[in-house]
Amino acid sequence: MRFLFLLAIVLASSLSQAQVALSLQDALSLAVTNNPLYKAEKYNIEIAKTAITTAGLHLNPSASVSSLVVPSSKYYAPGTGFFAPENRQMTYQISKVFQVRGQLKYKVEAAKSDLTIASSNLSEYEWNLLSDVAAKWLDVWYADEKLKLINLARLNSDTLLKVNQIRLKDQVITSTEFSRTQINDEQYKLMQFTSKQILKSEKNNLCLMLGIKDSLSIDKNEDWFPAFLPQNYDSLLHIALENRKELLVSKSIYDKAKIDVSLQKALAKPQPEIGVNYSPQNKVPYMGVFVAIPLPFSDRNQGEIARAKIAVDQAAALTDAYLLQVTKEVRNAWDEYKTNKNSWEKYRELNVKSESVLKNVKMSYLKGGTTILDYLEAEKTWFEMQSQYYDAMFNYRKSYLQLLFTCNYTH
Repeated sequence: MRFLFLLAIVLASSLSQAQVALSLQDALSLAVTNNPLYKAEKYNIEIAKTAITTAGLHLNPSASVSSLVVPSSKYYAPGTGFFAPENRQMTYQISKVFQVRGQLKYKVEAAKSDLTIASSNLSEYEWNLLSDVAAKWLDVWYADEKLKLINLARLNSDTLLKVNQIRLKDQVITSTEFSRTQINDEQYKLMQFTSKQILKSEKNNLCLMLGIKDSLSIDKNEDWFPAFLPQNYDSLLHIALENRKELLVSKSIYDKAKIDVSLQKALAKPQPEIGVNYSPQNKVPYMGVFVAIPLPFSDRNQGEIARAKIAVDQAAALTDAYLLQVTKEVRNAWDEYKTNKNSWEKYRELNVKSESVLKNVKMSYLKGGTTILDYLEAEKTWFEMQSQYYDAMFNYRKSYLQLLFTCNYTH
């Protein structure tokens, strides 16, 4: 017996060590470190950096060799054959196309803008990930609290069932009253089974988002609020307009579009090709230079210039749309937060009253002062009030997090 007791302690200790207790802050930190999709998303930054390297490279020079021979023997130099140098002309040429009017500079600036956009997109992805993780952490917290509530109700129901078994045996209550107690206990048992499965699924979903394989539990020892929001709408709107990620992304896109206009105008200018050549002709060496310039009679990059200008207007319109969207979202989140906070505070008062009523009815029933129907009704009212209380607390905390992430508040 001592050995089995010690073994049970060791197993319980190992199980408790394998389980990870996470606060909200811990979950957010783990998500940024371990989330597999976020890890993949970060490679976009490195890809954008390689584009800057490519944009800064100068065009390679070109080398060419050409040969001309006299095809007919009647034109050969006296006493020579087909392969004689007197009947051949060779040309060796090296040339290079030069980028003018800031074409190289604008290419580099455009590539750097792409890196800025990639960084902004990654920042937005990270913020959305943190928002999803916080919401899922709260789902796990809620499922855990609901299970604890059902476990408490089941414990009360089991206690009543055992008491009524004795009272039925002593013929203090009827078989009908005992059956009602049994039905009530079975209902809580079914609810307990369902609630356990919901909690398990929510934990698995959170583990997937955090990139961990261990089982986890919610750490409730610390204040879960990650920040303290200003309690007025104007301050929150100002914070949102300064920090919302999609606004930062749209600004980066607008800046890139303006650079692209300059780049496309620069590319409309002809790129000259300059080269030197060496040409031994019929044993007489010649050297020279040449310049080739495209003549912009038809193609002057009109389409790309027009596209770039439209992209600027599009980016500006996108920014205006995001400004309107952010304003509406902050207003909705603020109103929902105030409503849910007020509702939770009222339910908190009602919850205390329902606990007191249940306690009094339970004592009265055990002393024979009331019927089983009164007790079960009081217990039902208590359970419903407890459920509504946790629903209100969940909605309050959810709206708080929603307001936090809607404003992109990080303090």
